[in-house]
Amino acid sequence: MFRCLFITWLMLLLCSSNTTAQLRIPLLNKLDSMLEVRQKTPKTDTNYVVRPDSRWTLRLINNLSGTNFTLKLTMFDDSKANVRFWDPLRHTVTLSANYRGLAVAFAVNPEHLFGRKTSTEFNINSYSNRYGFDFIYEKNGSFEGTVRWGDIYEHLNDEIEESSMTINGYYAFNGRKFSYPAAFSQSFIQKRSAGSLMLGASFHHGSVDIVNQDEEYYQEDNIRKIKLNYFSVGVGYGYNFVPHRQWLLHLSALPSLVLWRENKVVMMGHNEELPATFPEISLVGRASVVHYFKHFFAGLTLVYNYSSAGDYESIRIRHYKWRTRLILGKRF
Repeated sequence: MFRCLFITWLMLLLCSSNTTAQLRIPLLNKLDSMLEVRQKTPKTDTNYVVRPDSRWTLRLINNLSGTNFTLKLTMFDDSKANVRFWDPLRHTVTLSANYRGLAVAFAVNPEHLFGRKTSTEFNINSYSNRYGFDFIYEKNGSFEGTVRWGDIYEHLNDEIEESSMTINGYYAFNGRKFSYPAAFSQSFIQKRSAGSLMLGASFHHGSVDIVNQDEEYYQEDNIRKIKLNYFSVGVGYGYNFVPHRQWLLHLSALPSLVLWRENKVVMMGHNEELPATFPEISLVGRASVVHYFKHFFAGLTLVYNYSSAGDYESIRIRHYKWRTRLILGKRF
């Protein structure tokens, strides 16, 4: 991976828009020939999926993402409490360059440019026709929240902090006719409608901390931290719908059953295992709309993560994570 990134960076640094000038450099000429052979040697059914004929694909991407939690509690007097907390939207702008299938990208958070402190989120996405993954790291201390307990409704006075790492992977059984990259990275073109049965897996490691600056308000049964760790496996389906050669619509869902968990609630004086009700599930959903012009294209994508832990009698926590991208691109 790093070798590919280095090679692509080298080409971005040395190549000019003048193709003749490129070919005068033996090393770049040889490398370009190797990539051209790779580009024109299909591993797909070309009646359904092909690589673009152009060398370059440039994309300007506007990213928005957010995280939500809901917490339902049954108190000792059988009263119900509903807690909801969320973080402010995170916004980044990305410039991506792809040369014959090798890509590099640079992202910037506009708020950081003006000296505003925001939460930290780190995403790595790699999608191929057969398999791919999402890696998401998040550290956030800027949550807002509300509590509804009977007739009482109030804003949270505690400071809520969250840190997590999530890895989602997939395998598409019909990768010769069905292309995830066509919908999300535009490094392939889906010519005809096709779908695929998919195998998915998810791993999550994270914690939610409730920090009260005034410790005297805490009781022994107050929740201080919730730790969520699980691994899940499931089967889903994805479909690329091509109603016209200028349009591509994608929808996929990968529900997974939790096979291993280590979920805990940390009180003031002790730790407790988070009770579980079978089945515990997680879900990764993806959607995309892409429209192609003659040399330009525009797209909108969504990746949605959902998980649920706990039981329905005492405590249950739901985690929602989403990311959407508005894409403007050009091939040449």
